[in-house]
Amino acid sequence: MSGSIDLIYDKTLKVITDLLHVKNAAILSVGESALIVERYLDKGKVKNEGQLTLDDKKLLNEVSSMTEPSLISSGIFQTTRLVKLVPGSNYYVFPCLDSHSRVIAVILLPVLDLEGYNTENYSLVHVVGQRLSVELEKSRVIKERESLSEFNASVLESLDEVTWDYSITKKRTLWFGAVYKVFGYQKEEMGNDPEFFLDRVHPSDRVSLEDRLIMNKQPNEKFTIDFQFKNSKEEYHWLRIEGVLHVAADGKAERVIGVVKNVHMEKMAELLRIRAMIKAKDGERKRIASEIHDSLGQTLSVARLQLDTLLELNKDADFEDKVKSVSDLVAGAIQESRAISHDLMPPALVDYGLIPALETMINQVDRSSDVKFTFFHNEIEERFEEEFETNIYRICQEGVNNILKHAKAKTATIQVIRHPDYVYISIEDDGVGFKQISDIKEGAGLGLKNMANRVAYLGGKIDFESNQGSIITIEISI
Repeated sequence: MSGSIDLIYDKTLKVITDLLHVKNAAILSVGESALIVERYLDKGKVKNEGQLTLDDKKLLNEVSSMTEPSLISSGIFQTTRLVKLVPGSNYYVFPCLDSHSRVIAVILLPVLDLEGYNTENYSLVHVVGQRLSVELEKSRVIKERESLSEFNASVLESLDEVTWDYSITKKRTLWFGAVYKVFGYQKEEMGNDPEFFLDRVHPSDRVSLEDRLIMNKQPNEKFTIDFQFKNSKEEYHWLRIEGVLHVAADGKAERVIGVVKNVHMEKMAELLRIRAMIKAKDGERKRIASEIHDSLGQTLSVARLQLDTLLELNKDADFEDKVKSVSDLVAGAIQESRAISHDLMPPALVDYGLIPALETMINQVDRSSDVKFTFFHNEIEERFEEEFETNIYRICQEGVNNILKHAKAKTATIQVIRHPDYVYISIEDDGVGFKQISDIKEGAGLGLKNMANRVAYLGGKIDFESNQGSIITIEISI
């Protein structure tokens, strides 16, 4: 910017020389605390003293108060070097005013013949001075805009945010702000093609992002999507995109604009909270299952044996019937305690793995309920980590329980499909469906909220659909 202002000063003095044929003149800019000699003519040649400062407050106030061209005595500059640079006993001064009528610069010409002085002889100076005023004002505005842009850019950099502007007609995306800090790529690497951005979005998030960025048909409706983005280190980080669709005057979709924020730490903190909660819950399940099996189960078994020994002591028929009745009740309690213990921590899951445990559980509910359950998997034989198997089992168990309690379904299908990079799970029924999908996504139902928490624990995605029944789909990377 300083280069363009220097050019303005040089051109102004050159025009004064060519039009008025003067050999000496000067341009002074008005600063906040001093006058600055920007340029001066010495025998017709434009020179620069390296911004000579005239730091006389009285002089500054006098020059700043000028609103009209004036003839002044060189005495007011007597204590400065200006009188040596532009010699003369009197000066014709033209003040350059900005849009607020403030003096921003003055053009100074020595008056050599005071007796022949005529203001009309300086009419061309007015033209040149007004042009200088316009150019300086324009320069000031541009400089302020650049400063504001730099300030806004520094603010965005410090906030770990990126503003974005996607042109639907041009299929071009512009990024502003802390691009590297948010995406892990330089702004030049991100480029303007939205495909570079979308190609690095986790596959399970890409469809929802494309729907809002590319296929969006809902103007003026703000959207927020959390998604995983792969940076240059091939690491997925959590980001949050917020935006809104704008339409042109003719009603056609024009652009989508918004903000991308880095929410990885927030997501990780939430994940740690969920993991701690689930670990505590599963740990309590194991403890209770062990207590029921090892303590209560054994106590009940001993009690039944003791009852059976009473039959040897008393052969009375009524007494024998009552002992058998109590023994049958204890046997039922033993069976029920075993069922509760197995439900809390299925032995099949520990001993044989995820698929056998799910087959056992689904076969049991199929036999004992009015709902026809079907279970599909693509011949998964491998064992996964204990936490992974336990959480997948609990997710499917919650889904089955929800169908039994609320769906009023006739049939239900559970699928667990192993893909090279992820496990796909679907829980589908032909029941009454969900009432409000938005409420479910917010975790209104405790069982569904537990499912969502376990999916989040494993770093996966869960989606709910309701149309002539319900379907829950889950994708978890492995």
